[in-house]
Amino acid sequence: MAPHIDTLPPVPLQNFKDVVFTWEQVYHYVSTNQIKKIHRHPTTQVVYNKWIKETLDTYGTIEHYLLSTKLKPFTTSNPPTVIVLPNDFPYSVEKGIQHVLIWSQEPLAPTFVDTVLGEQYDPGVWEWVYWVNPPEIQSVKKLPHVHVFLRKRPV
Repeated sequence: MAPHIDTLPPVPLQNFKDVVFTWEQVYHYVSTNQIKKIHRHPTTQVVYNKWIKETLDTYGTIEHYLLSTKLKPFTTSNPPTVIVLPNDFPYSVEKGIQHVLIWSQEPLAPTFVDTVLGEQYDPGVWEWVYWVNPPEIQSVKKLPHVHVFLRKRPV
């Protein structure tokens, strides 16, 4: 089993390239299950690493921080309660691409994710691609969440 974020050292910056990913690259990497190739810009990664350390020092776990601050309105329901939030530390993507997270208290089926996205973002206006990080790179293992890249459809 992969170590939990609380025990992981910060990711060395030499593992990150100064790249801004295009929609075509993002869509390709997500669609072909190569999501490990998409990452944050090095400057964003520095901020993220610092935030992780400070948040763990204050809250003990990332899950406790999220449930205490951003995800307070969670309730148990059917269908599950979801909260869609922008990623505070988005991956390095070109202007016009948004990186949001869909948070839940239970795993989300793809059809449900599509429904949530369709309700929040008009499918005639927006296009998206999404994924769940594999366990070995999940920074928040105890709270199911889906990464979504979306942009307005070209006219």
